[in-house]
Amino acid sequence: MLLKSIILGLIQGLTEFLPISSSGHLVIFESFLDMKTQGVVWEIALHFSTLLAIFGVFYKDIFTILKSVCLSCKKLFTGEDIISIFKNDPHTRIFILIIIGTIPTVIIAFSFRNTFEGLFNKPGIAGYMLIVTGTILWFTKYNLRTNNNNKKNLGIFDALIIGSVQGLAITPGISRSGTTIATATFRGVDREAAARFSFLLVIPVILGAMAMMAKDTITLKTDEISFLIIGSVVAAITGYISLRVLIRIVNNGKLHLFSYYCWPVGLFVILYFI
Repeated sequence: MLLKSIILGLIQGLTEFLPISSSGHLVIFESFLDMKTQGVVWEIALHFSTLLAIFGVFYKDIFTILKSVCLSCKKLFTGEDIISIFKNDPHTRIFILIIIGTIPTVIIAFSFRNTFEGLFNKPGIAGYMLIVTGTILWFTKYNLRTNNNNKKNLGIFDALIIGSVQGLAITPGISRSGTTIATATFRGVDREAAARFSFLLVIPVILGAMAMMAKDTITLKTDEISFLIIGSVVAAITGYISLRVLIRIVNNGKLHLFSYYCWPVGLFVILYFI
């Protein structure tokens, strides 16, 4: 069980940020390893560990945004309107867009919660969705090969679309990072801004999921909690490394290369679980 927890932690850390679907790989490897976990509870715990990786990489952006939001609140009390702040303060603008983008994610997650949870027991579905992910990534070669995108300021509609994609990416096999970054670039957002917004957008979702998970952890056995902690630590370390790697890949316009991984793996999984 200890070895399996470490393996799943490595899988989560490597696949959470690399655009090959952490949820899909966890579902698949849980079946291969015959590891019976608490399903969504296990995945959310591992996702929380990768939240630490996000803070490790984007801590400067996060603190700058929070500082800017505090100053903007002060401006509101002195009479400046929110629309003016949204237009003129890029950091507060990102904060507001993160909130806006989180709304469709939450709506989709709650509306189809039972459906999503049921998919975690069907590893074959992850295979089909990996092929979908690979196809989406492949199309990024047409707009990431050159960095002609010069749209750094996302709009409200951009945030809503990206947030909706994030909600659908709960499906095992659909890469959250891959599809949200791809969607942002399809909307004309440049590479760096697309990657940054994608990872900042997931922060409130993970925090909310962890809050909801608190009552479920009580049902876990002592040894299961220990294994969750060990797997989470491993995921945090590998997640930090993989996030750094992905940012470099996105900046180099090579995101489509991951499609050549997703396609054969997805096909293998489909054939294996038929």
